[in-house]
Amino acid sequence: MTSGPHTVRPPERPAATPYGPSAARPTDTDRESMRYYLSVFRVRRRMMVAVPLVLSLFALGVNLLRARTYAAHAAFLASEPQSMSGSLGALSSVASQLGIPALSAVAASSASLSSQFYGDLLTSNALVHDIVTTRYDASGAAENGGKPFSGTLVEYFESDGTTATDRELAAMRSFRSRLIEVRVDRTTGIVSFEVRTTNRRLSALVSRRILDLVNEFNLRRRQTQAAAEREFDAKRARAALDTLHVAEAALAGFRATNIDFSRSPLLATRESEFQRRVTLAQQIYVTVAQRYELANIEAVRNTPVITVLDEPEGMVEALPRYTRQFTLIAFVIGVVIAAVIALLGERRRV
Repeated sequence: MTSGPHTVRPPERPAATPYGPSAARPTDTDRESMRYYLSVFRVRRRMMVAVPLVLSLFALGVNLLRARTYAAHAAFLASEPQSMSGSLGALSSVASQLGIPALSAVAASSASLSSQFYGDLLTSNALVHDIVTTRYDASGAAENGGKPFSGTLVEYFESDGTTATDRELAAMRSFRSRLIEVRVDRTTGIVSFEVRTTNRRLSALVSRRILDLVNEFNLRRRQTQAAAEREFDAKRARAALDTLHVAEAALAGFRATNIDFSRSPLLATRESEFQRRVTLAQQIYVTVAQRYELANIEAVRNTPVITVLDEPEGMVEALPRYTRQFTLIAFVIGVVIAAVIALLGERRRV
């Protein structure tokens, strides 16, 4: 075997002995192998230094040129007003007593919505479409961090598509996968979310828009349910009033034809029966009338339903870019690549 000026002769294998593998000297072999590898790396030391250094500098440059990400944090607690939840619960009870199971089920399920519902609502098509098509003005946010931006999230993502609908759908998918992260605490009922963009003010604006849309959804839902309940209570109030008039007319007719019924147990019993009917009809009418008035109030109530625990404004943080970690990883990868190239090159020369 011939060797050039930069060729390192590999260690010779120990001759086989009749005593089997136990007679070999693994310590000496390991030392020879280590000297062989070190000599190869020493001969190609320039490459061993250049490759990791180039990869590290490349990773450092790419990481520094990458736009910084800003995360806006927000959290809210969705709670129904006591009047609304009590009204819906009463509606469920009355509907079941009247033999209307469908209305009873709707009212019972609407009386309280779980926190998981609101977590799913944040990524629903209805809300996400409104979020990505809303125009945001973060053009004056250069001093706060990030590249100025003004427009919709469809323009922010630069979504591809032949039609406007295709671009909006692509932006909705990007929003769910890249921009928002939702967390739901089922124990406390707190729903928190995080919006990440390359503009500090844009992250806060999108988060605020999400809170406004959730509140608008709750207001519409509450007003719609109250309107349906008001219509139901109006019909029941008219029916209860008619029943009351009939019971009162029956009692008045009985008393008109039986002026003195104290001496007749049968007539006294009949009078008590008519009186009970009037009292029961009065109670039903008063209950339904009160619920009708309450539904009228709820149908026009526009007070916020959700309780915002963490406002997105002032809660925007710049996420770390992990420059040192990426540079170190690139350096280690460069060392491995250089070692492999050096060993392969040496074997070819041998």
